[in-house]
Amino acid sequence: MKKEQDKKPDFLRDINTGIMEDLTAGGIKDNAAGLAGELKEIEEVTELCGLRFNGYLAKIETPRPRGTLDEVIVAFTDGKVDVGQQRDGRPLKEFMTAGSKVLVSGKVQTLKDFESGKVLVFILADFLAMVKNPMMQDDVALRGVIAHEPVYRTTPRGKRITDISVMVKNELTGNKCFVPCICWQEQADEVAGWQQGDTVELLGRYQSRQYEKVIDTDSGSRERRTAYEISVQLINRKERAENES
Repeated sequence: MKKEQDKKPDFLRDINTGIMEDLTAGGIKDNAAGLAGELKEIEEVTELCGLRFNGYLAKIETPRPRGTLDEVIVAFTDGKVDVGQQRDGRPLKEFMTAGSKVLVSGKVQTLKDFESGKVLVFILADFLAMVKNPMMQDDVALRGVIAHEPVYRTTPRGKRITDISVMVKNELTGNKCFVPCICWQEQADEVAGWQQGDTVELLGRYQSRQYEKVIDTDSGSRERRTAYEISVQLINRKERAENES
């Protein structure tokens, strides 16, 4: 049996722990997202899920380490954008076109569209800039409360998953919003035993995935949809005494 000091160092975990501590140090940032990717779509909007919002909604593509592409939804206003040149009053869409490389920092947010029942999971940008050759990035750090009992499941391919919803501040309304997060394998096993109301800190990445939803059980008709969530790389639970303080 190997001694504790003989174990192989987990450099990735050490690095991720450092990033999470830096982003959430002293409670300064309970919600931080950093993103660099390629702009795929942009539209001017006057609302988000029925909430007044005069700005833009964009889809940005970022690659995972193994090459799979994730689609990230970003909402922002004119005042948060640095295009690196004088616009002379011209529309932002003349500068930001499909294929543009962008750098984004902000917070993960969710809004529910009560007409369709769908939930928009997006990054509300504090800053957005056009850059020439960004180092592709997709990092999210959250500190919040588990809003519902964790849901443990196993995929058809045998992967163990625990879904949690982390409650954070809604920056647009001042209330709360609920960020869907997914834990994998050994972390899923551990998180499955946690409870609603526990305070957690996590580091992950904004992830998109395709799935089919049954629309009509009688006919078996299905609709292809995209789910957006935070794929957790590292998660810690604060002690119960800290939660209750």
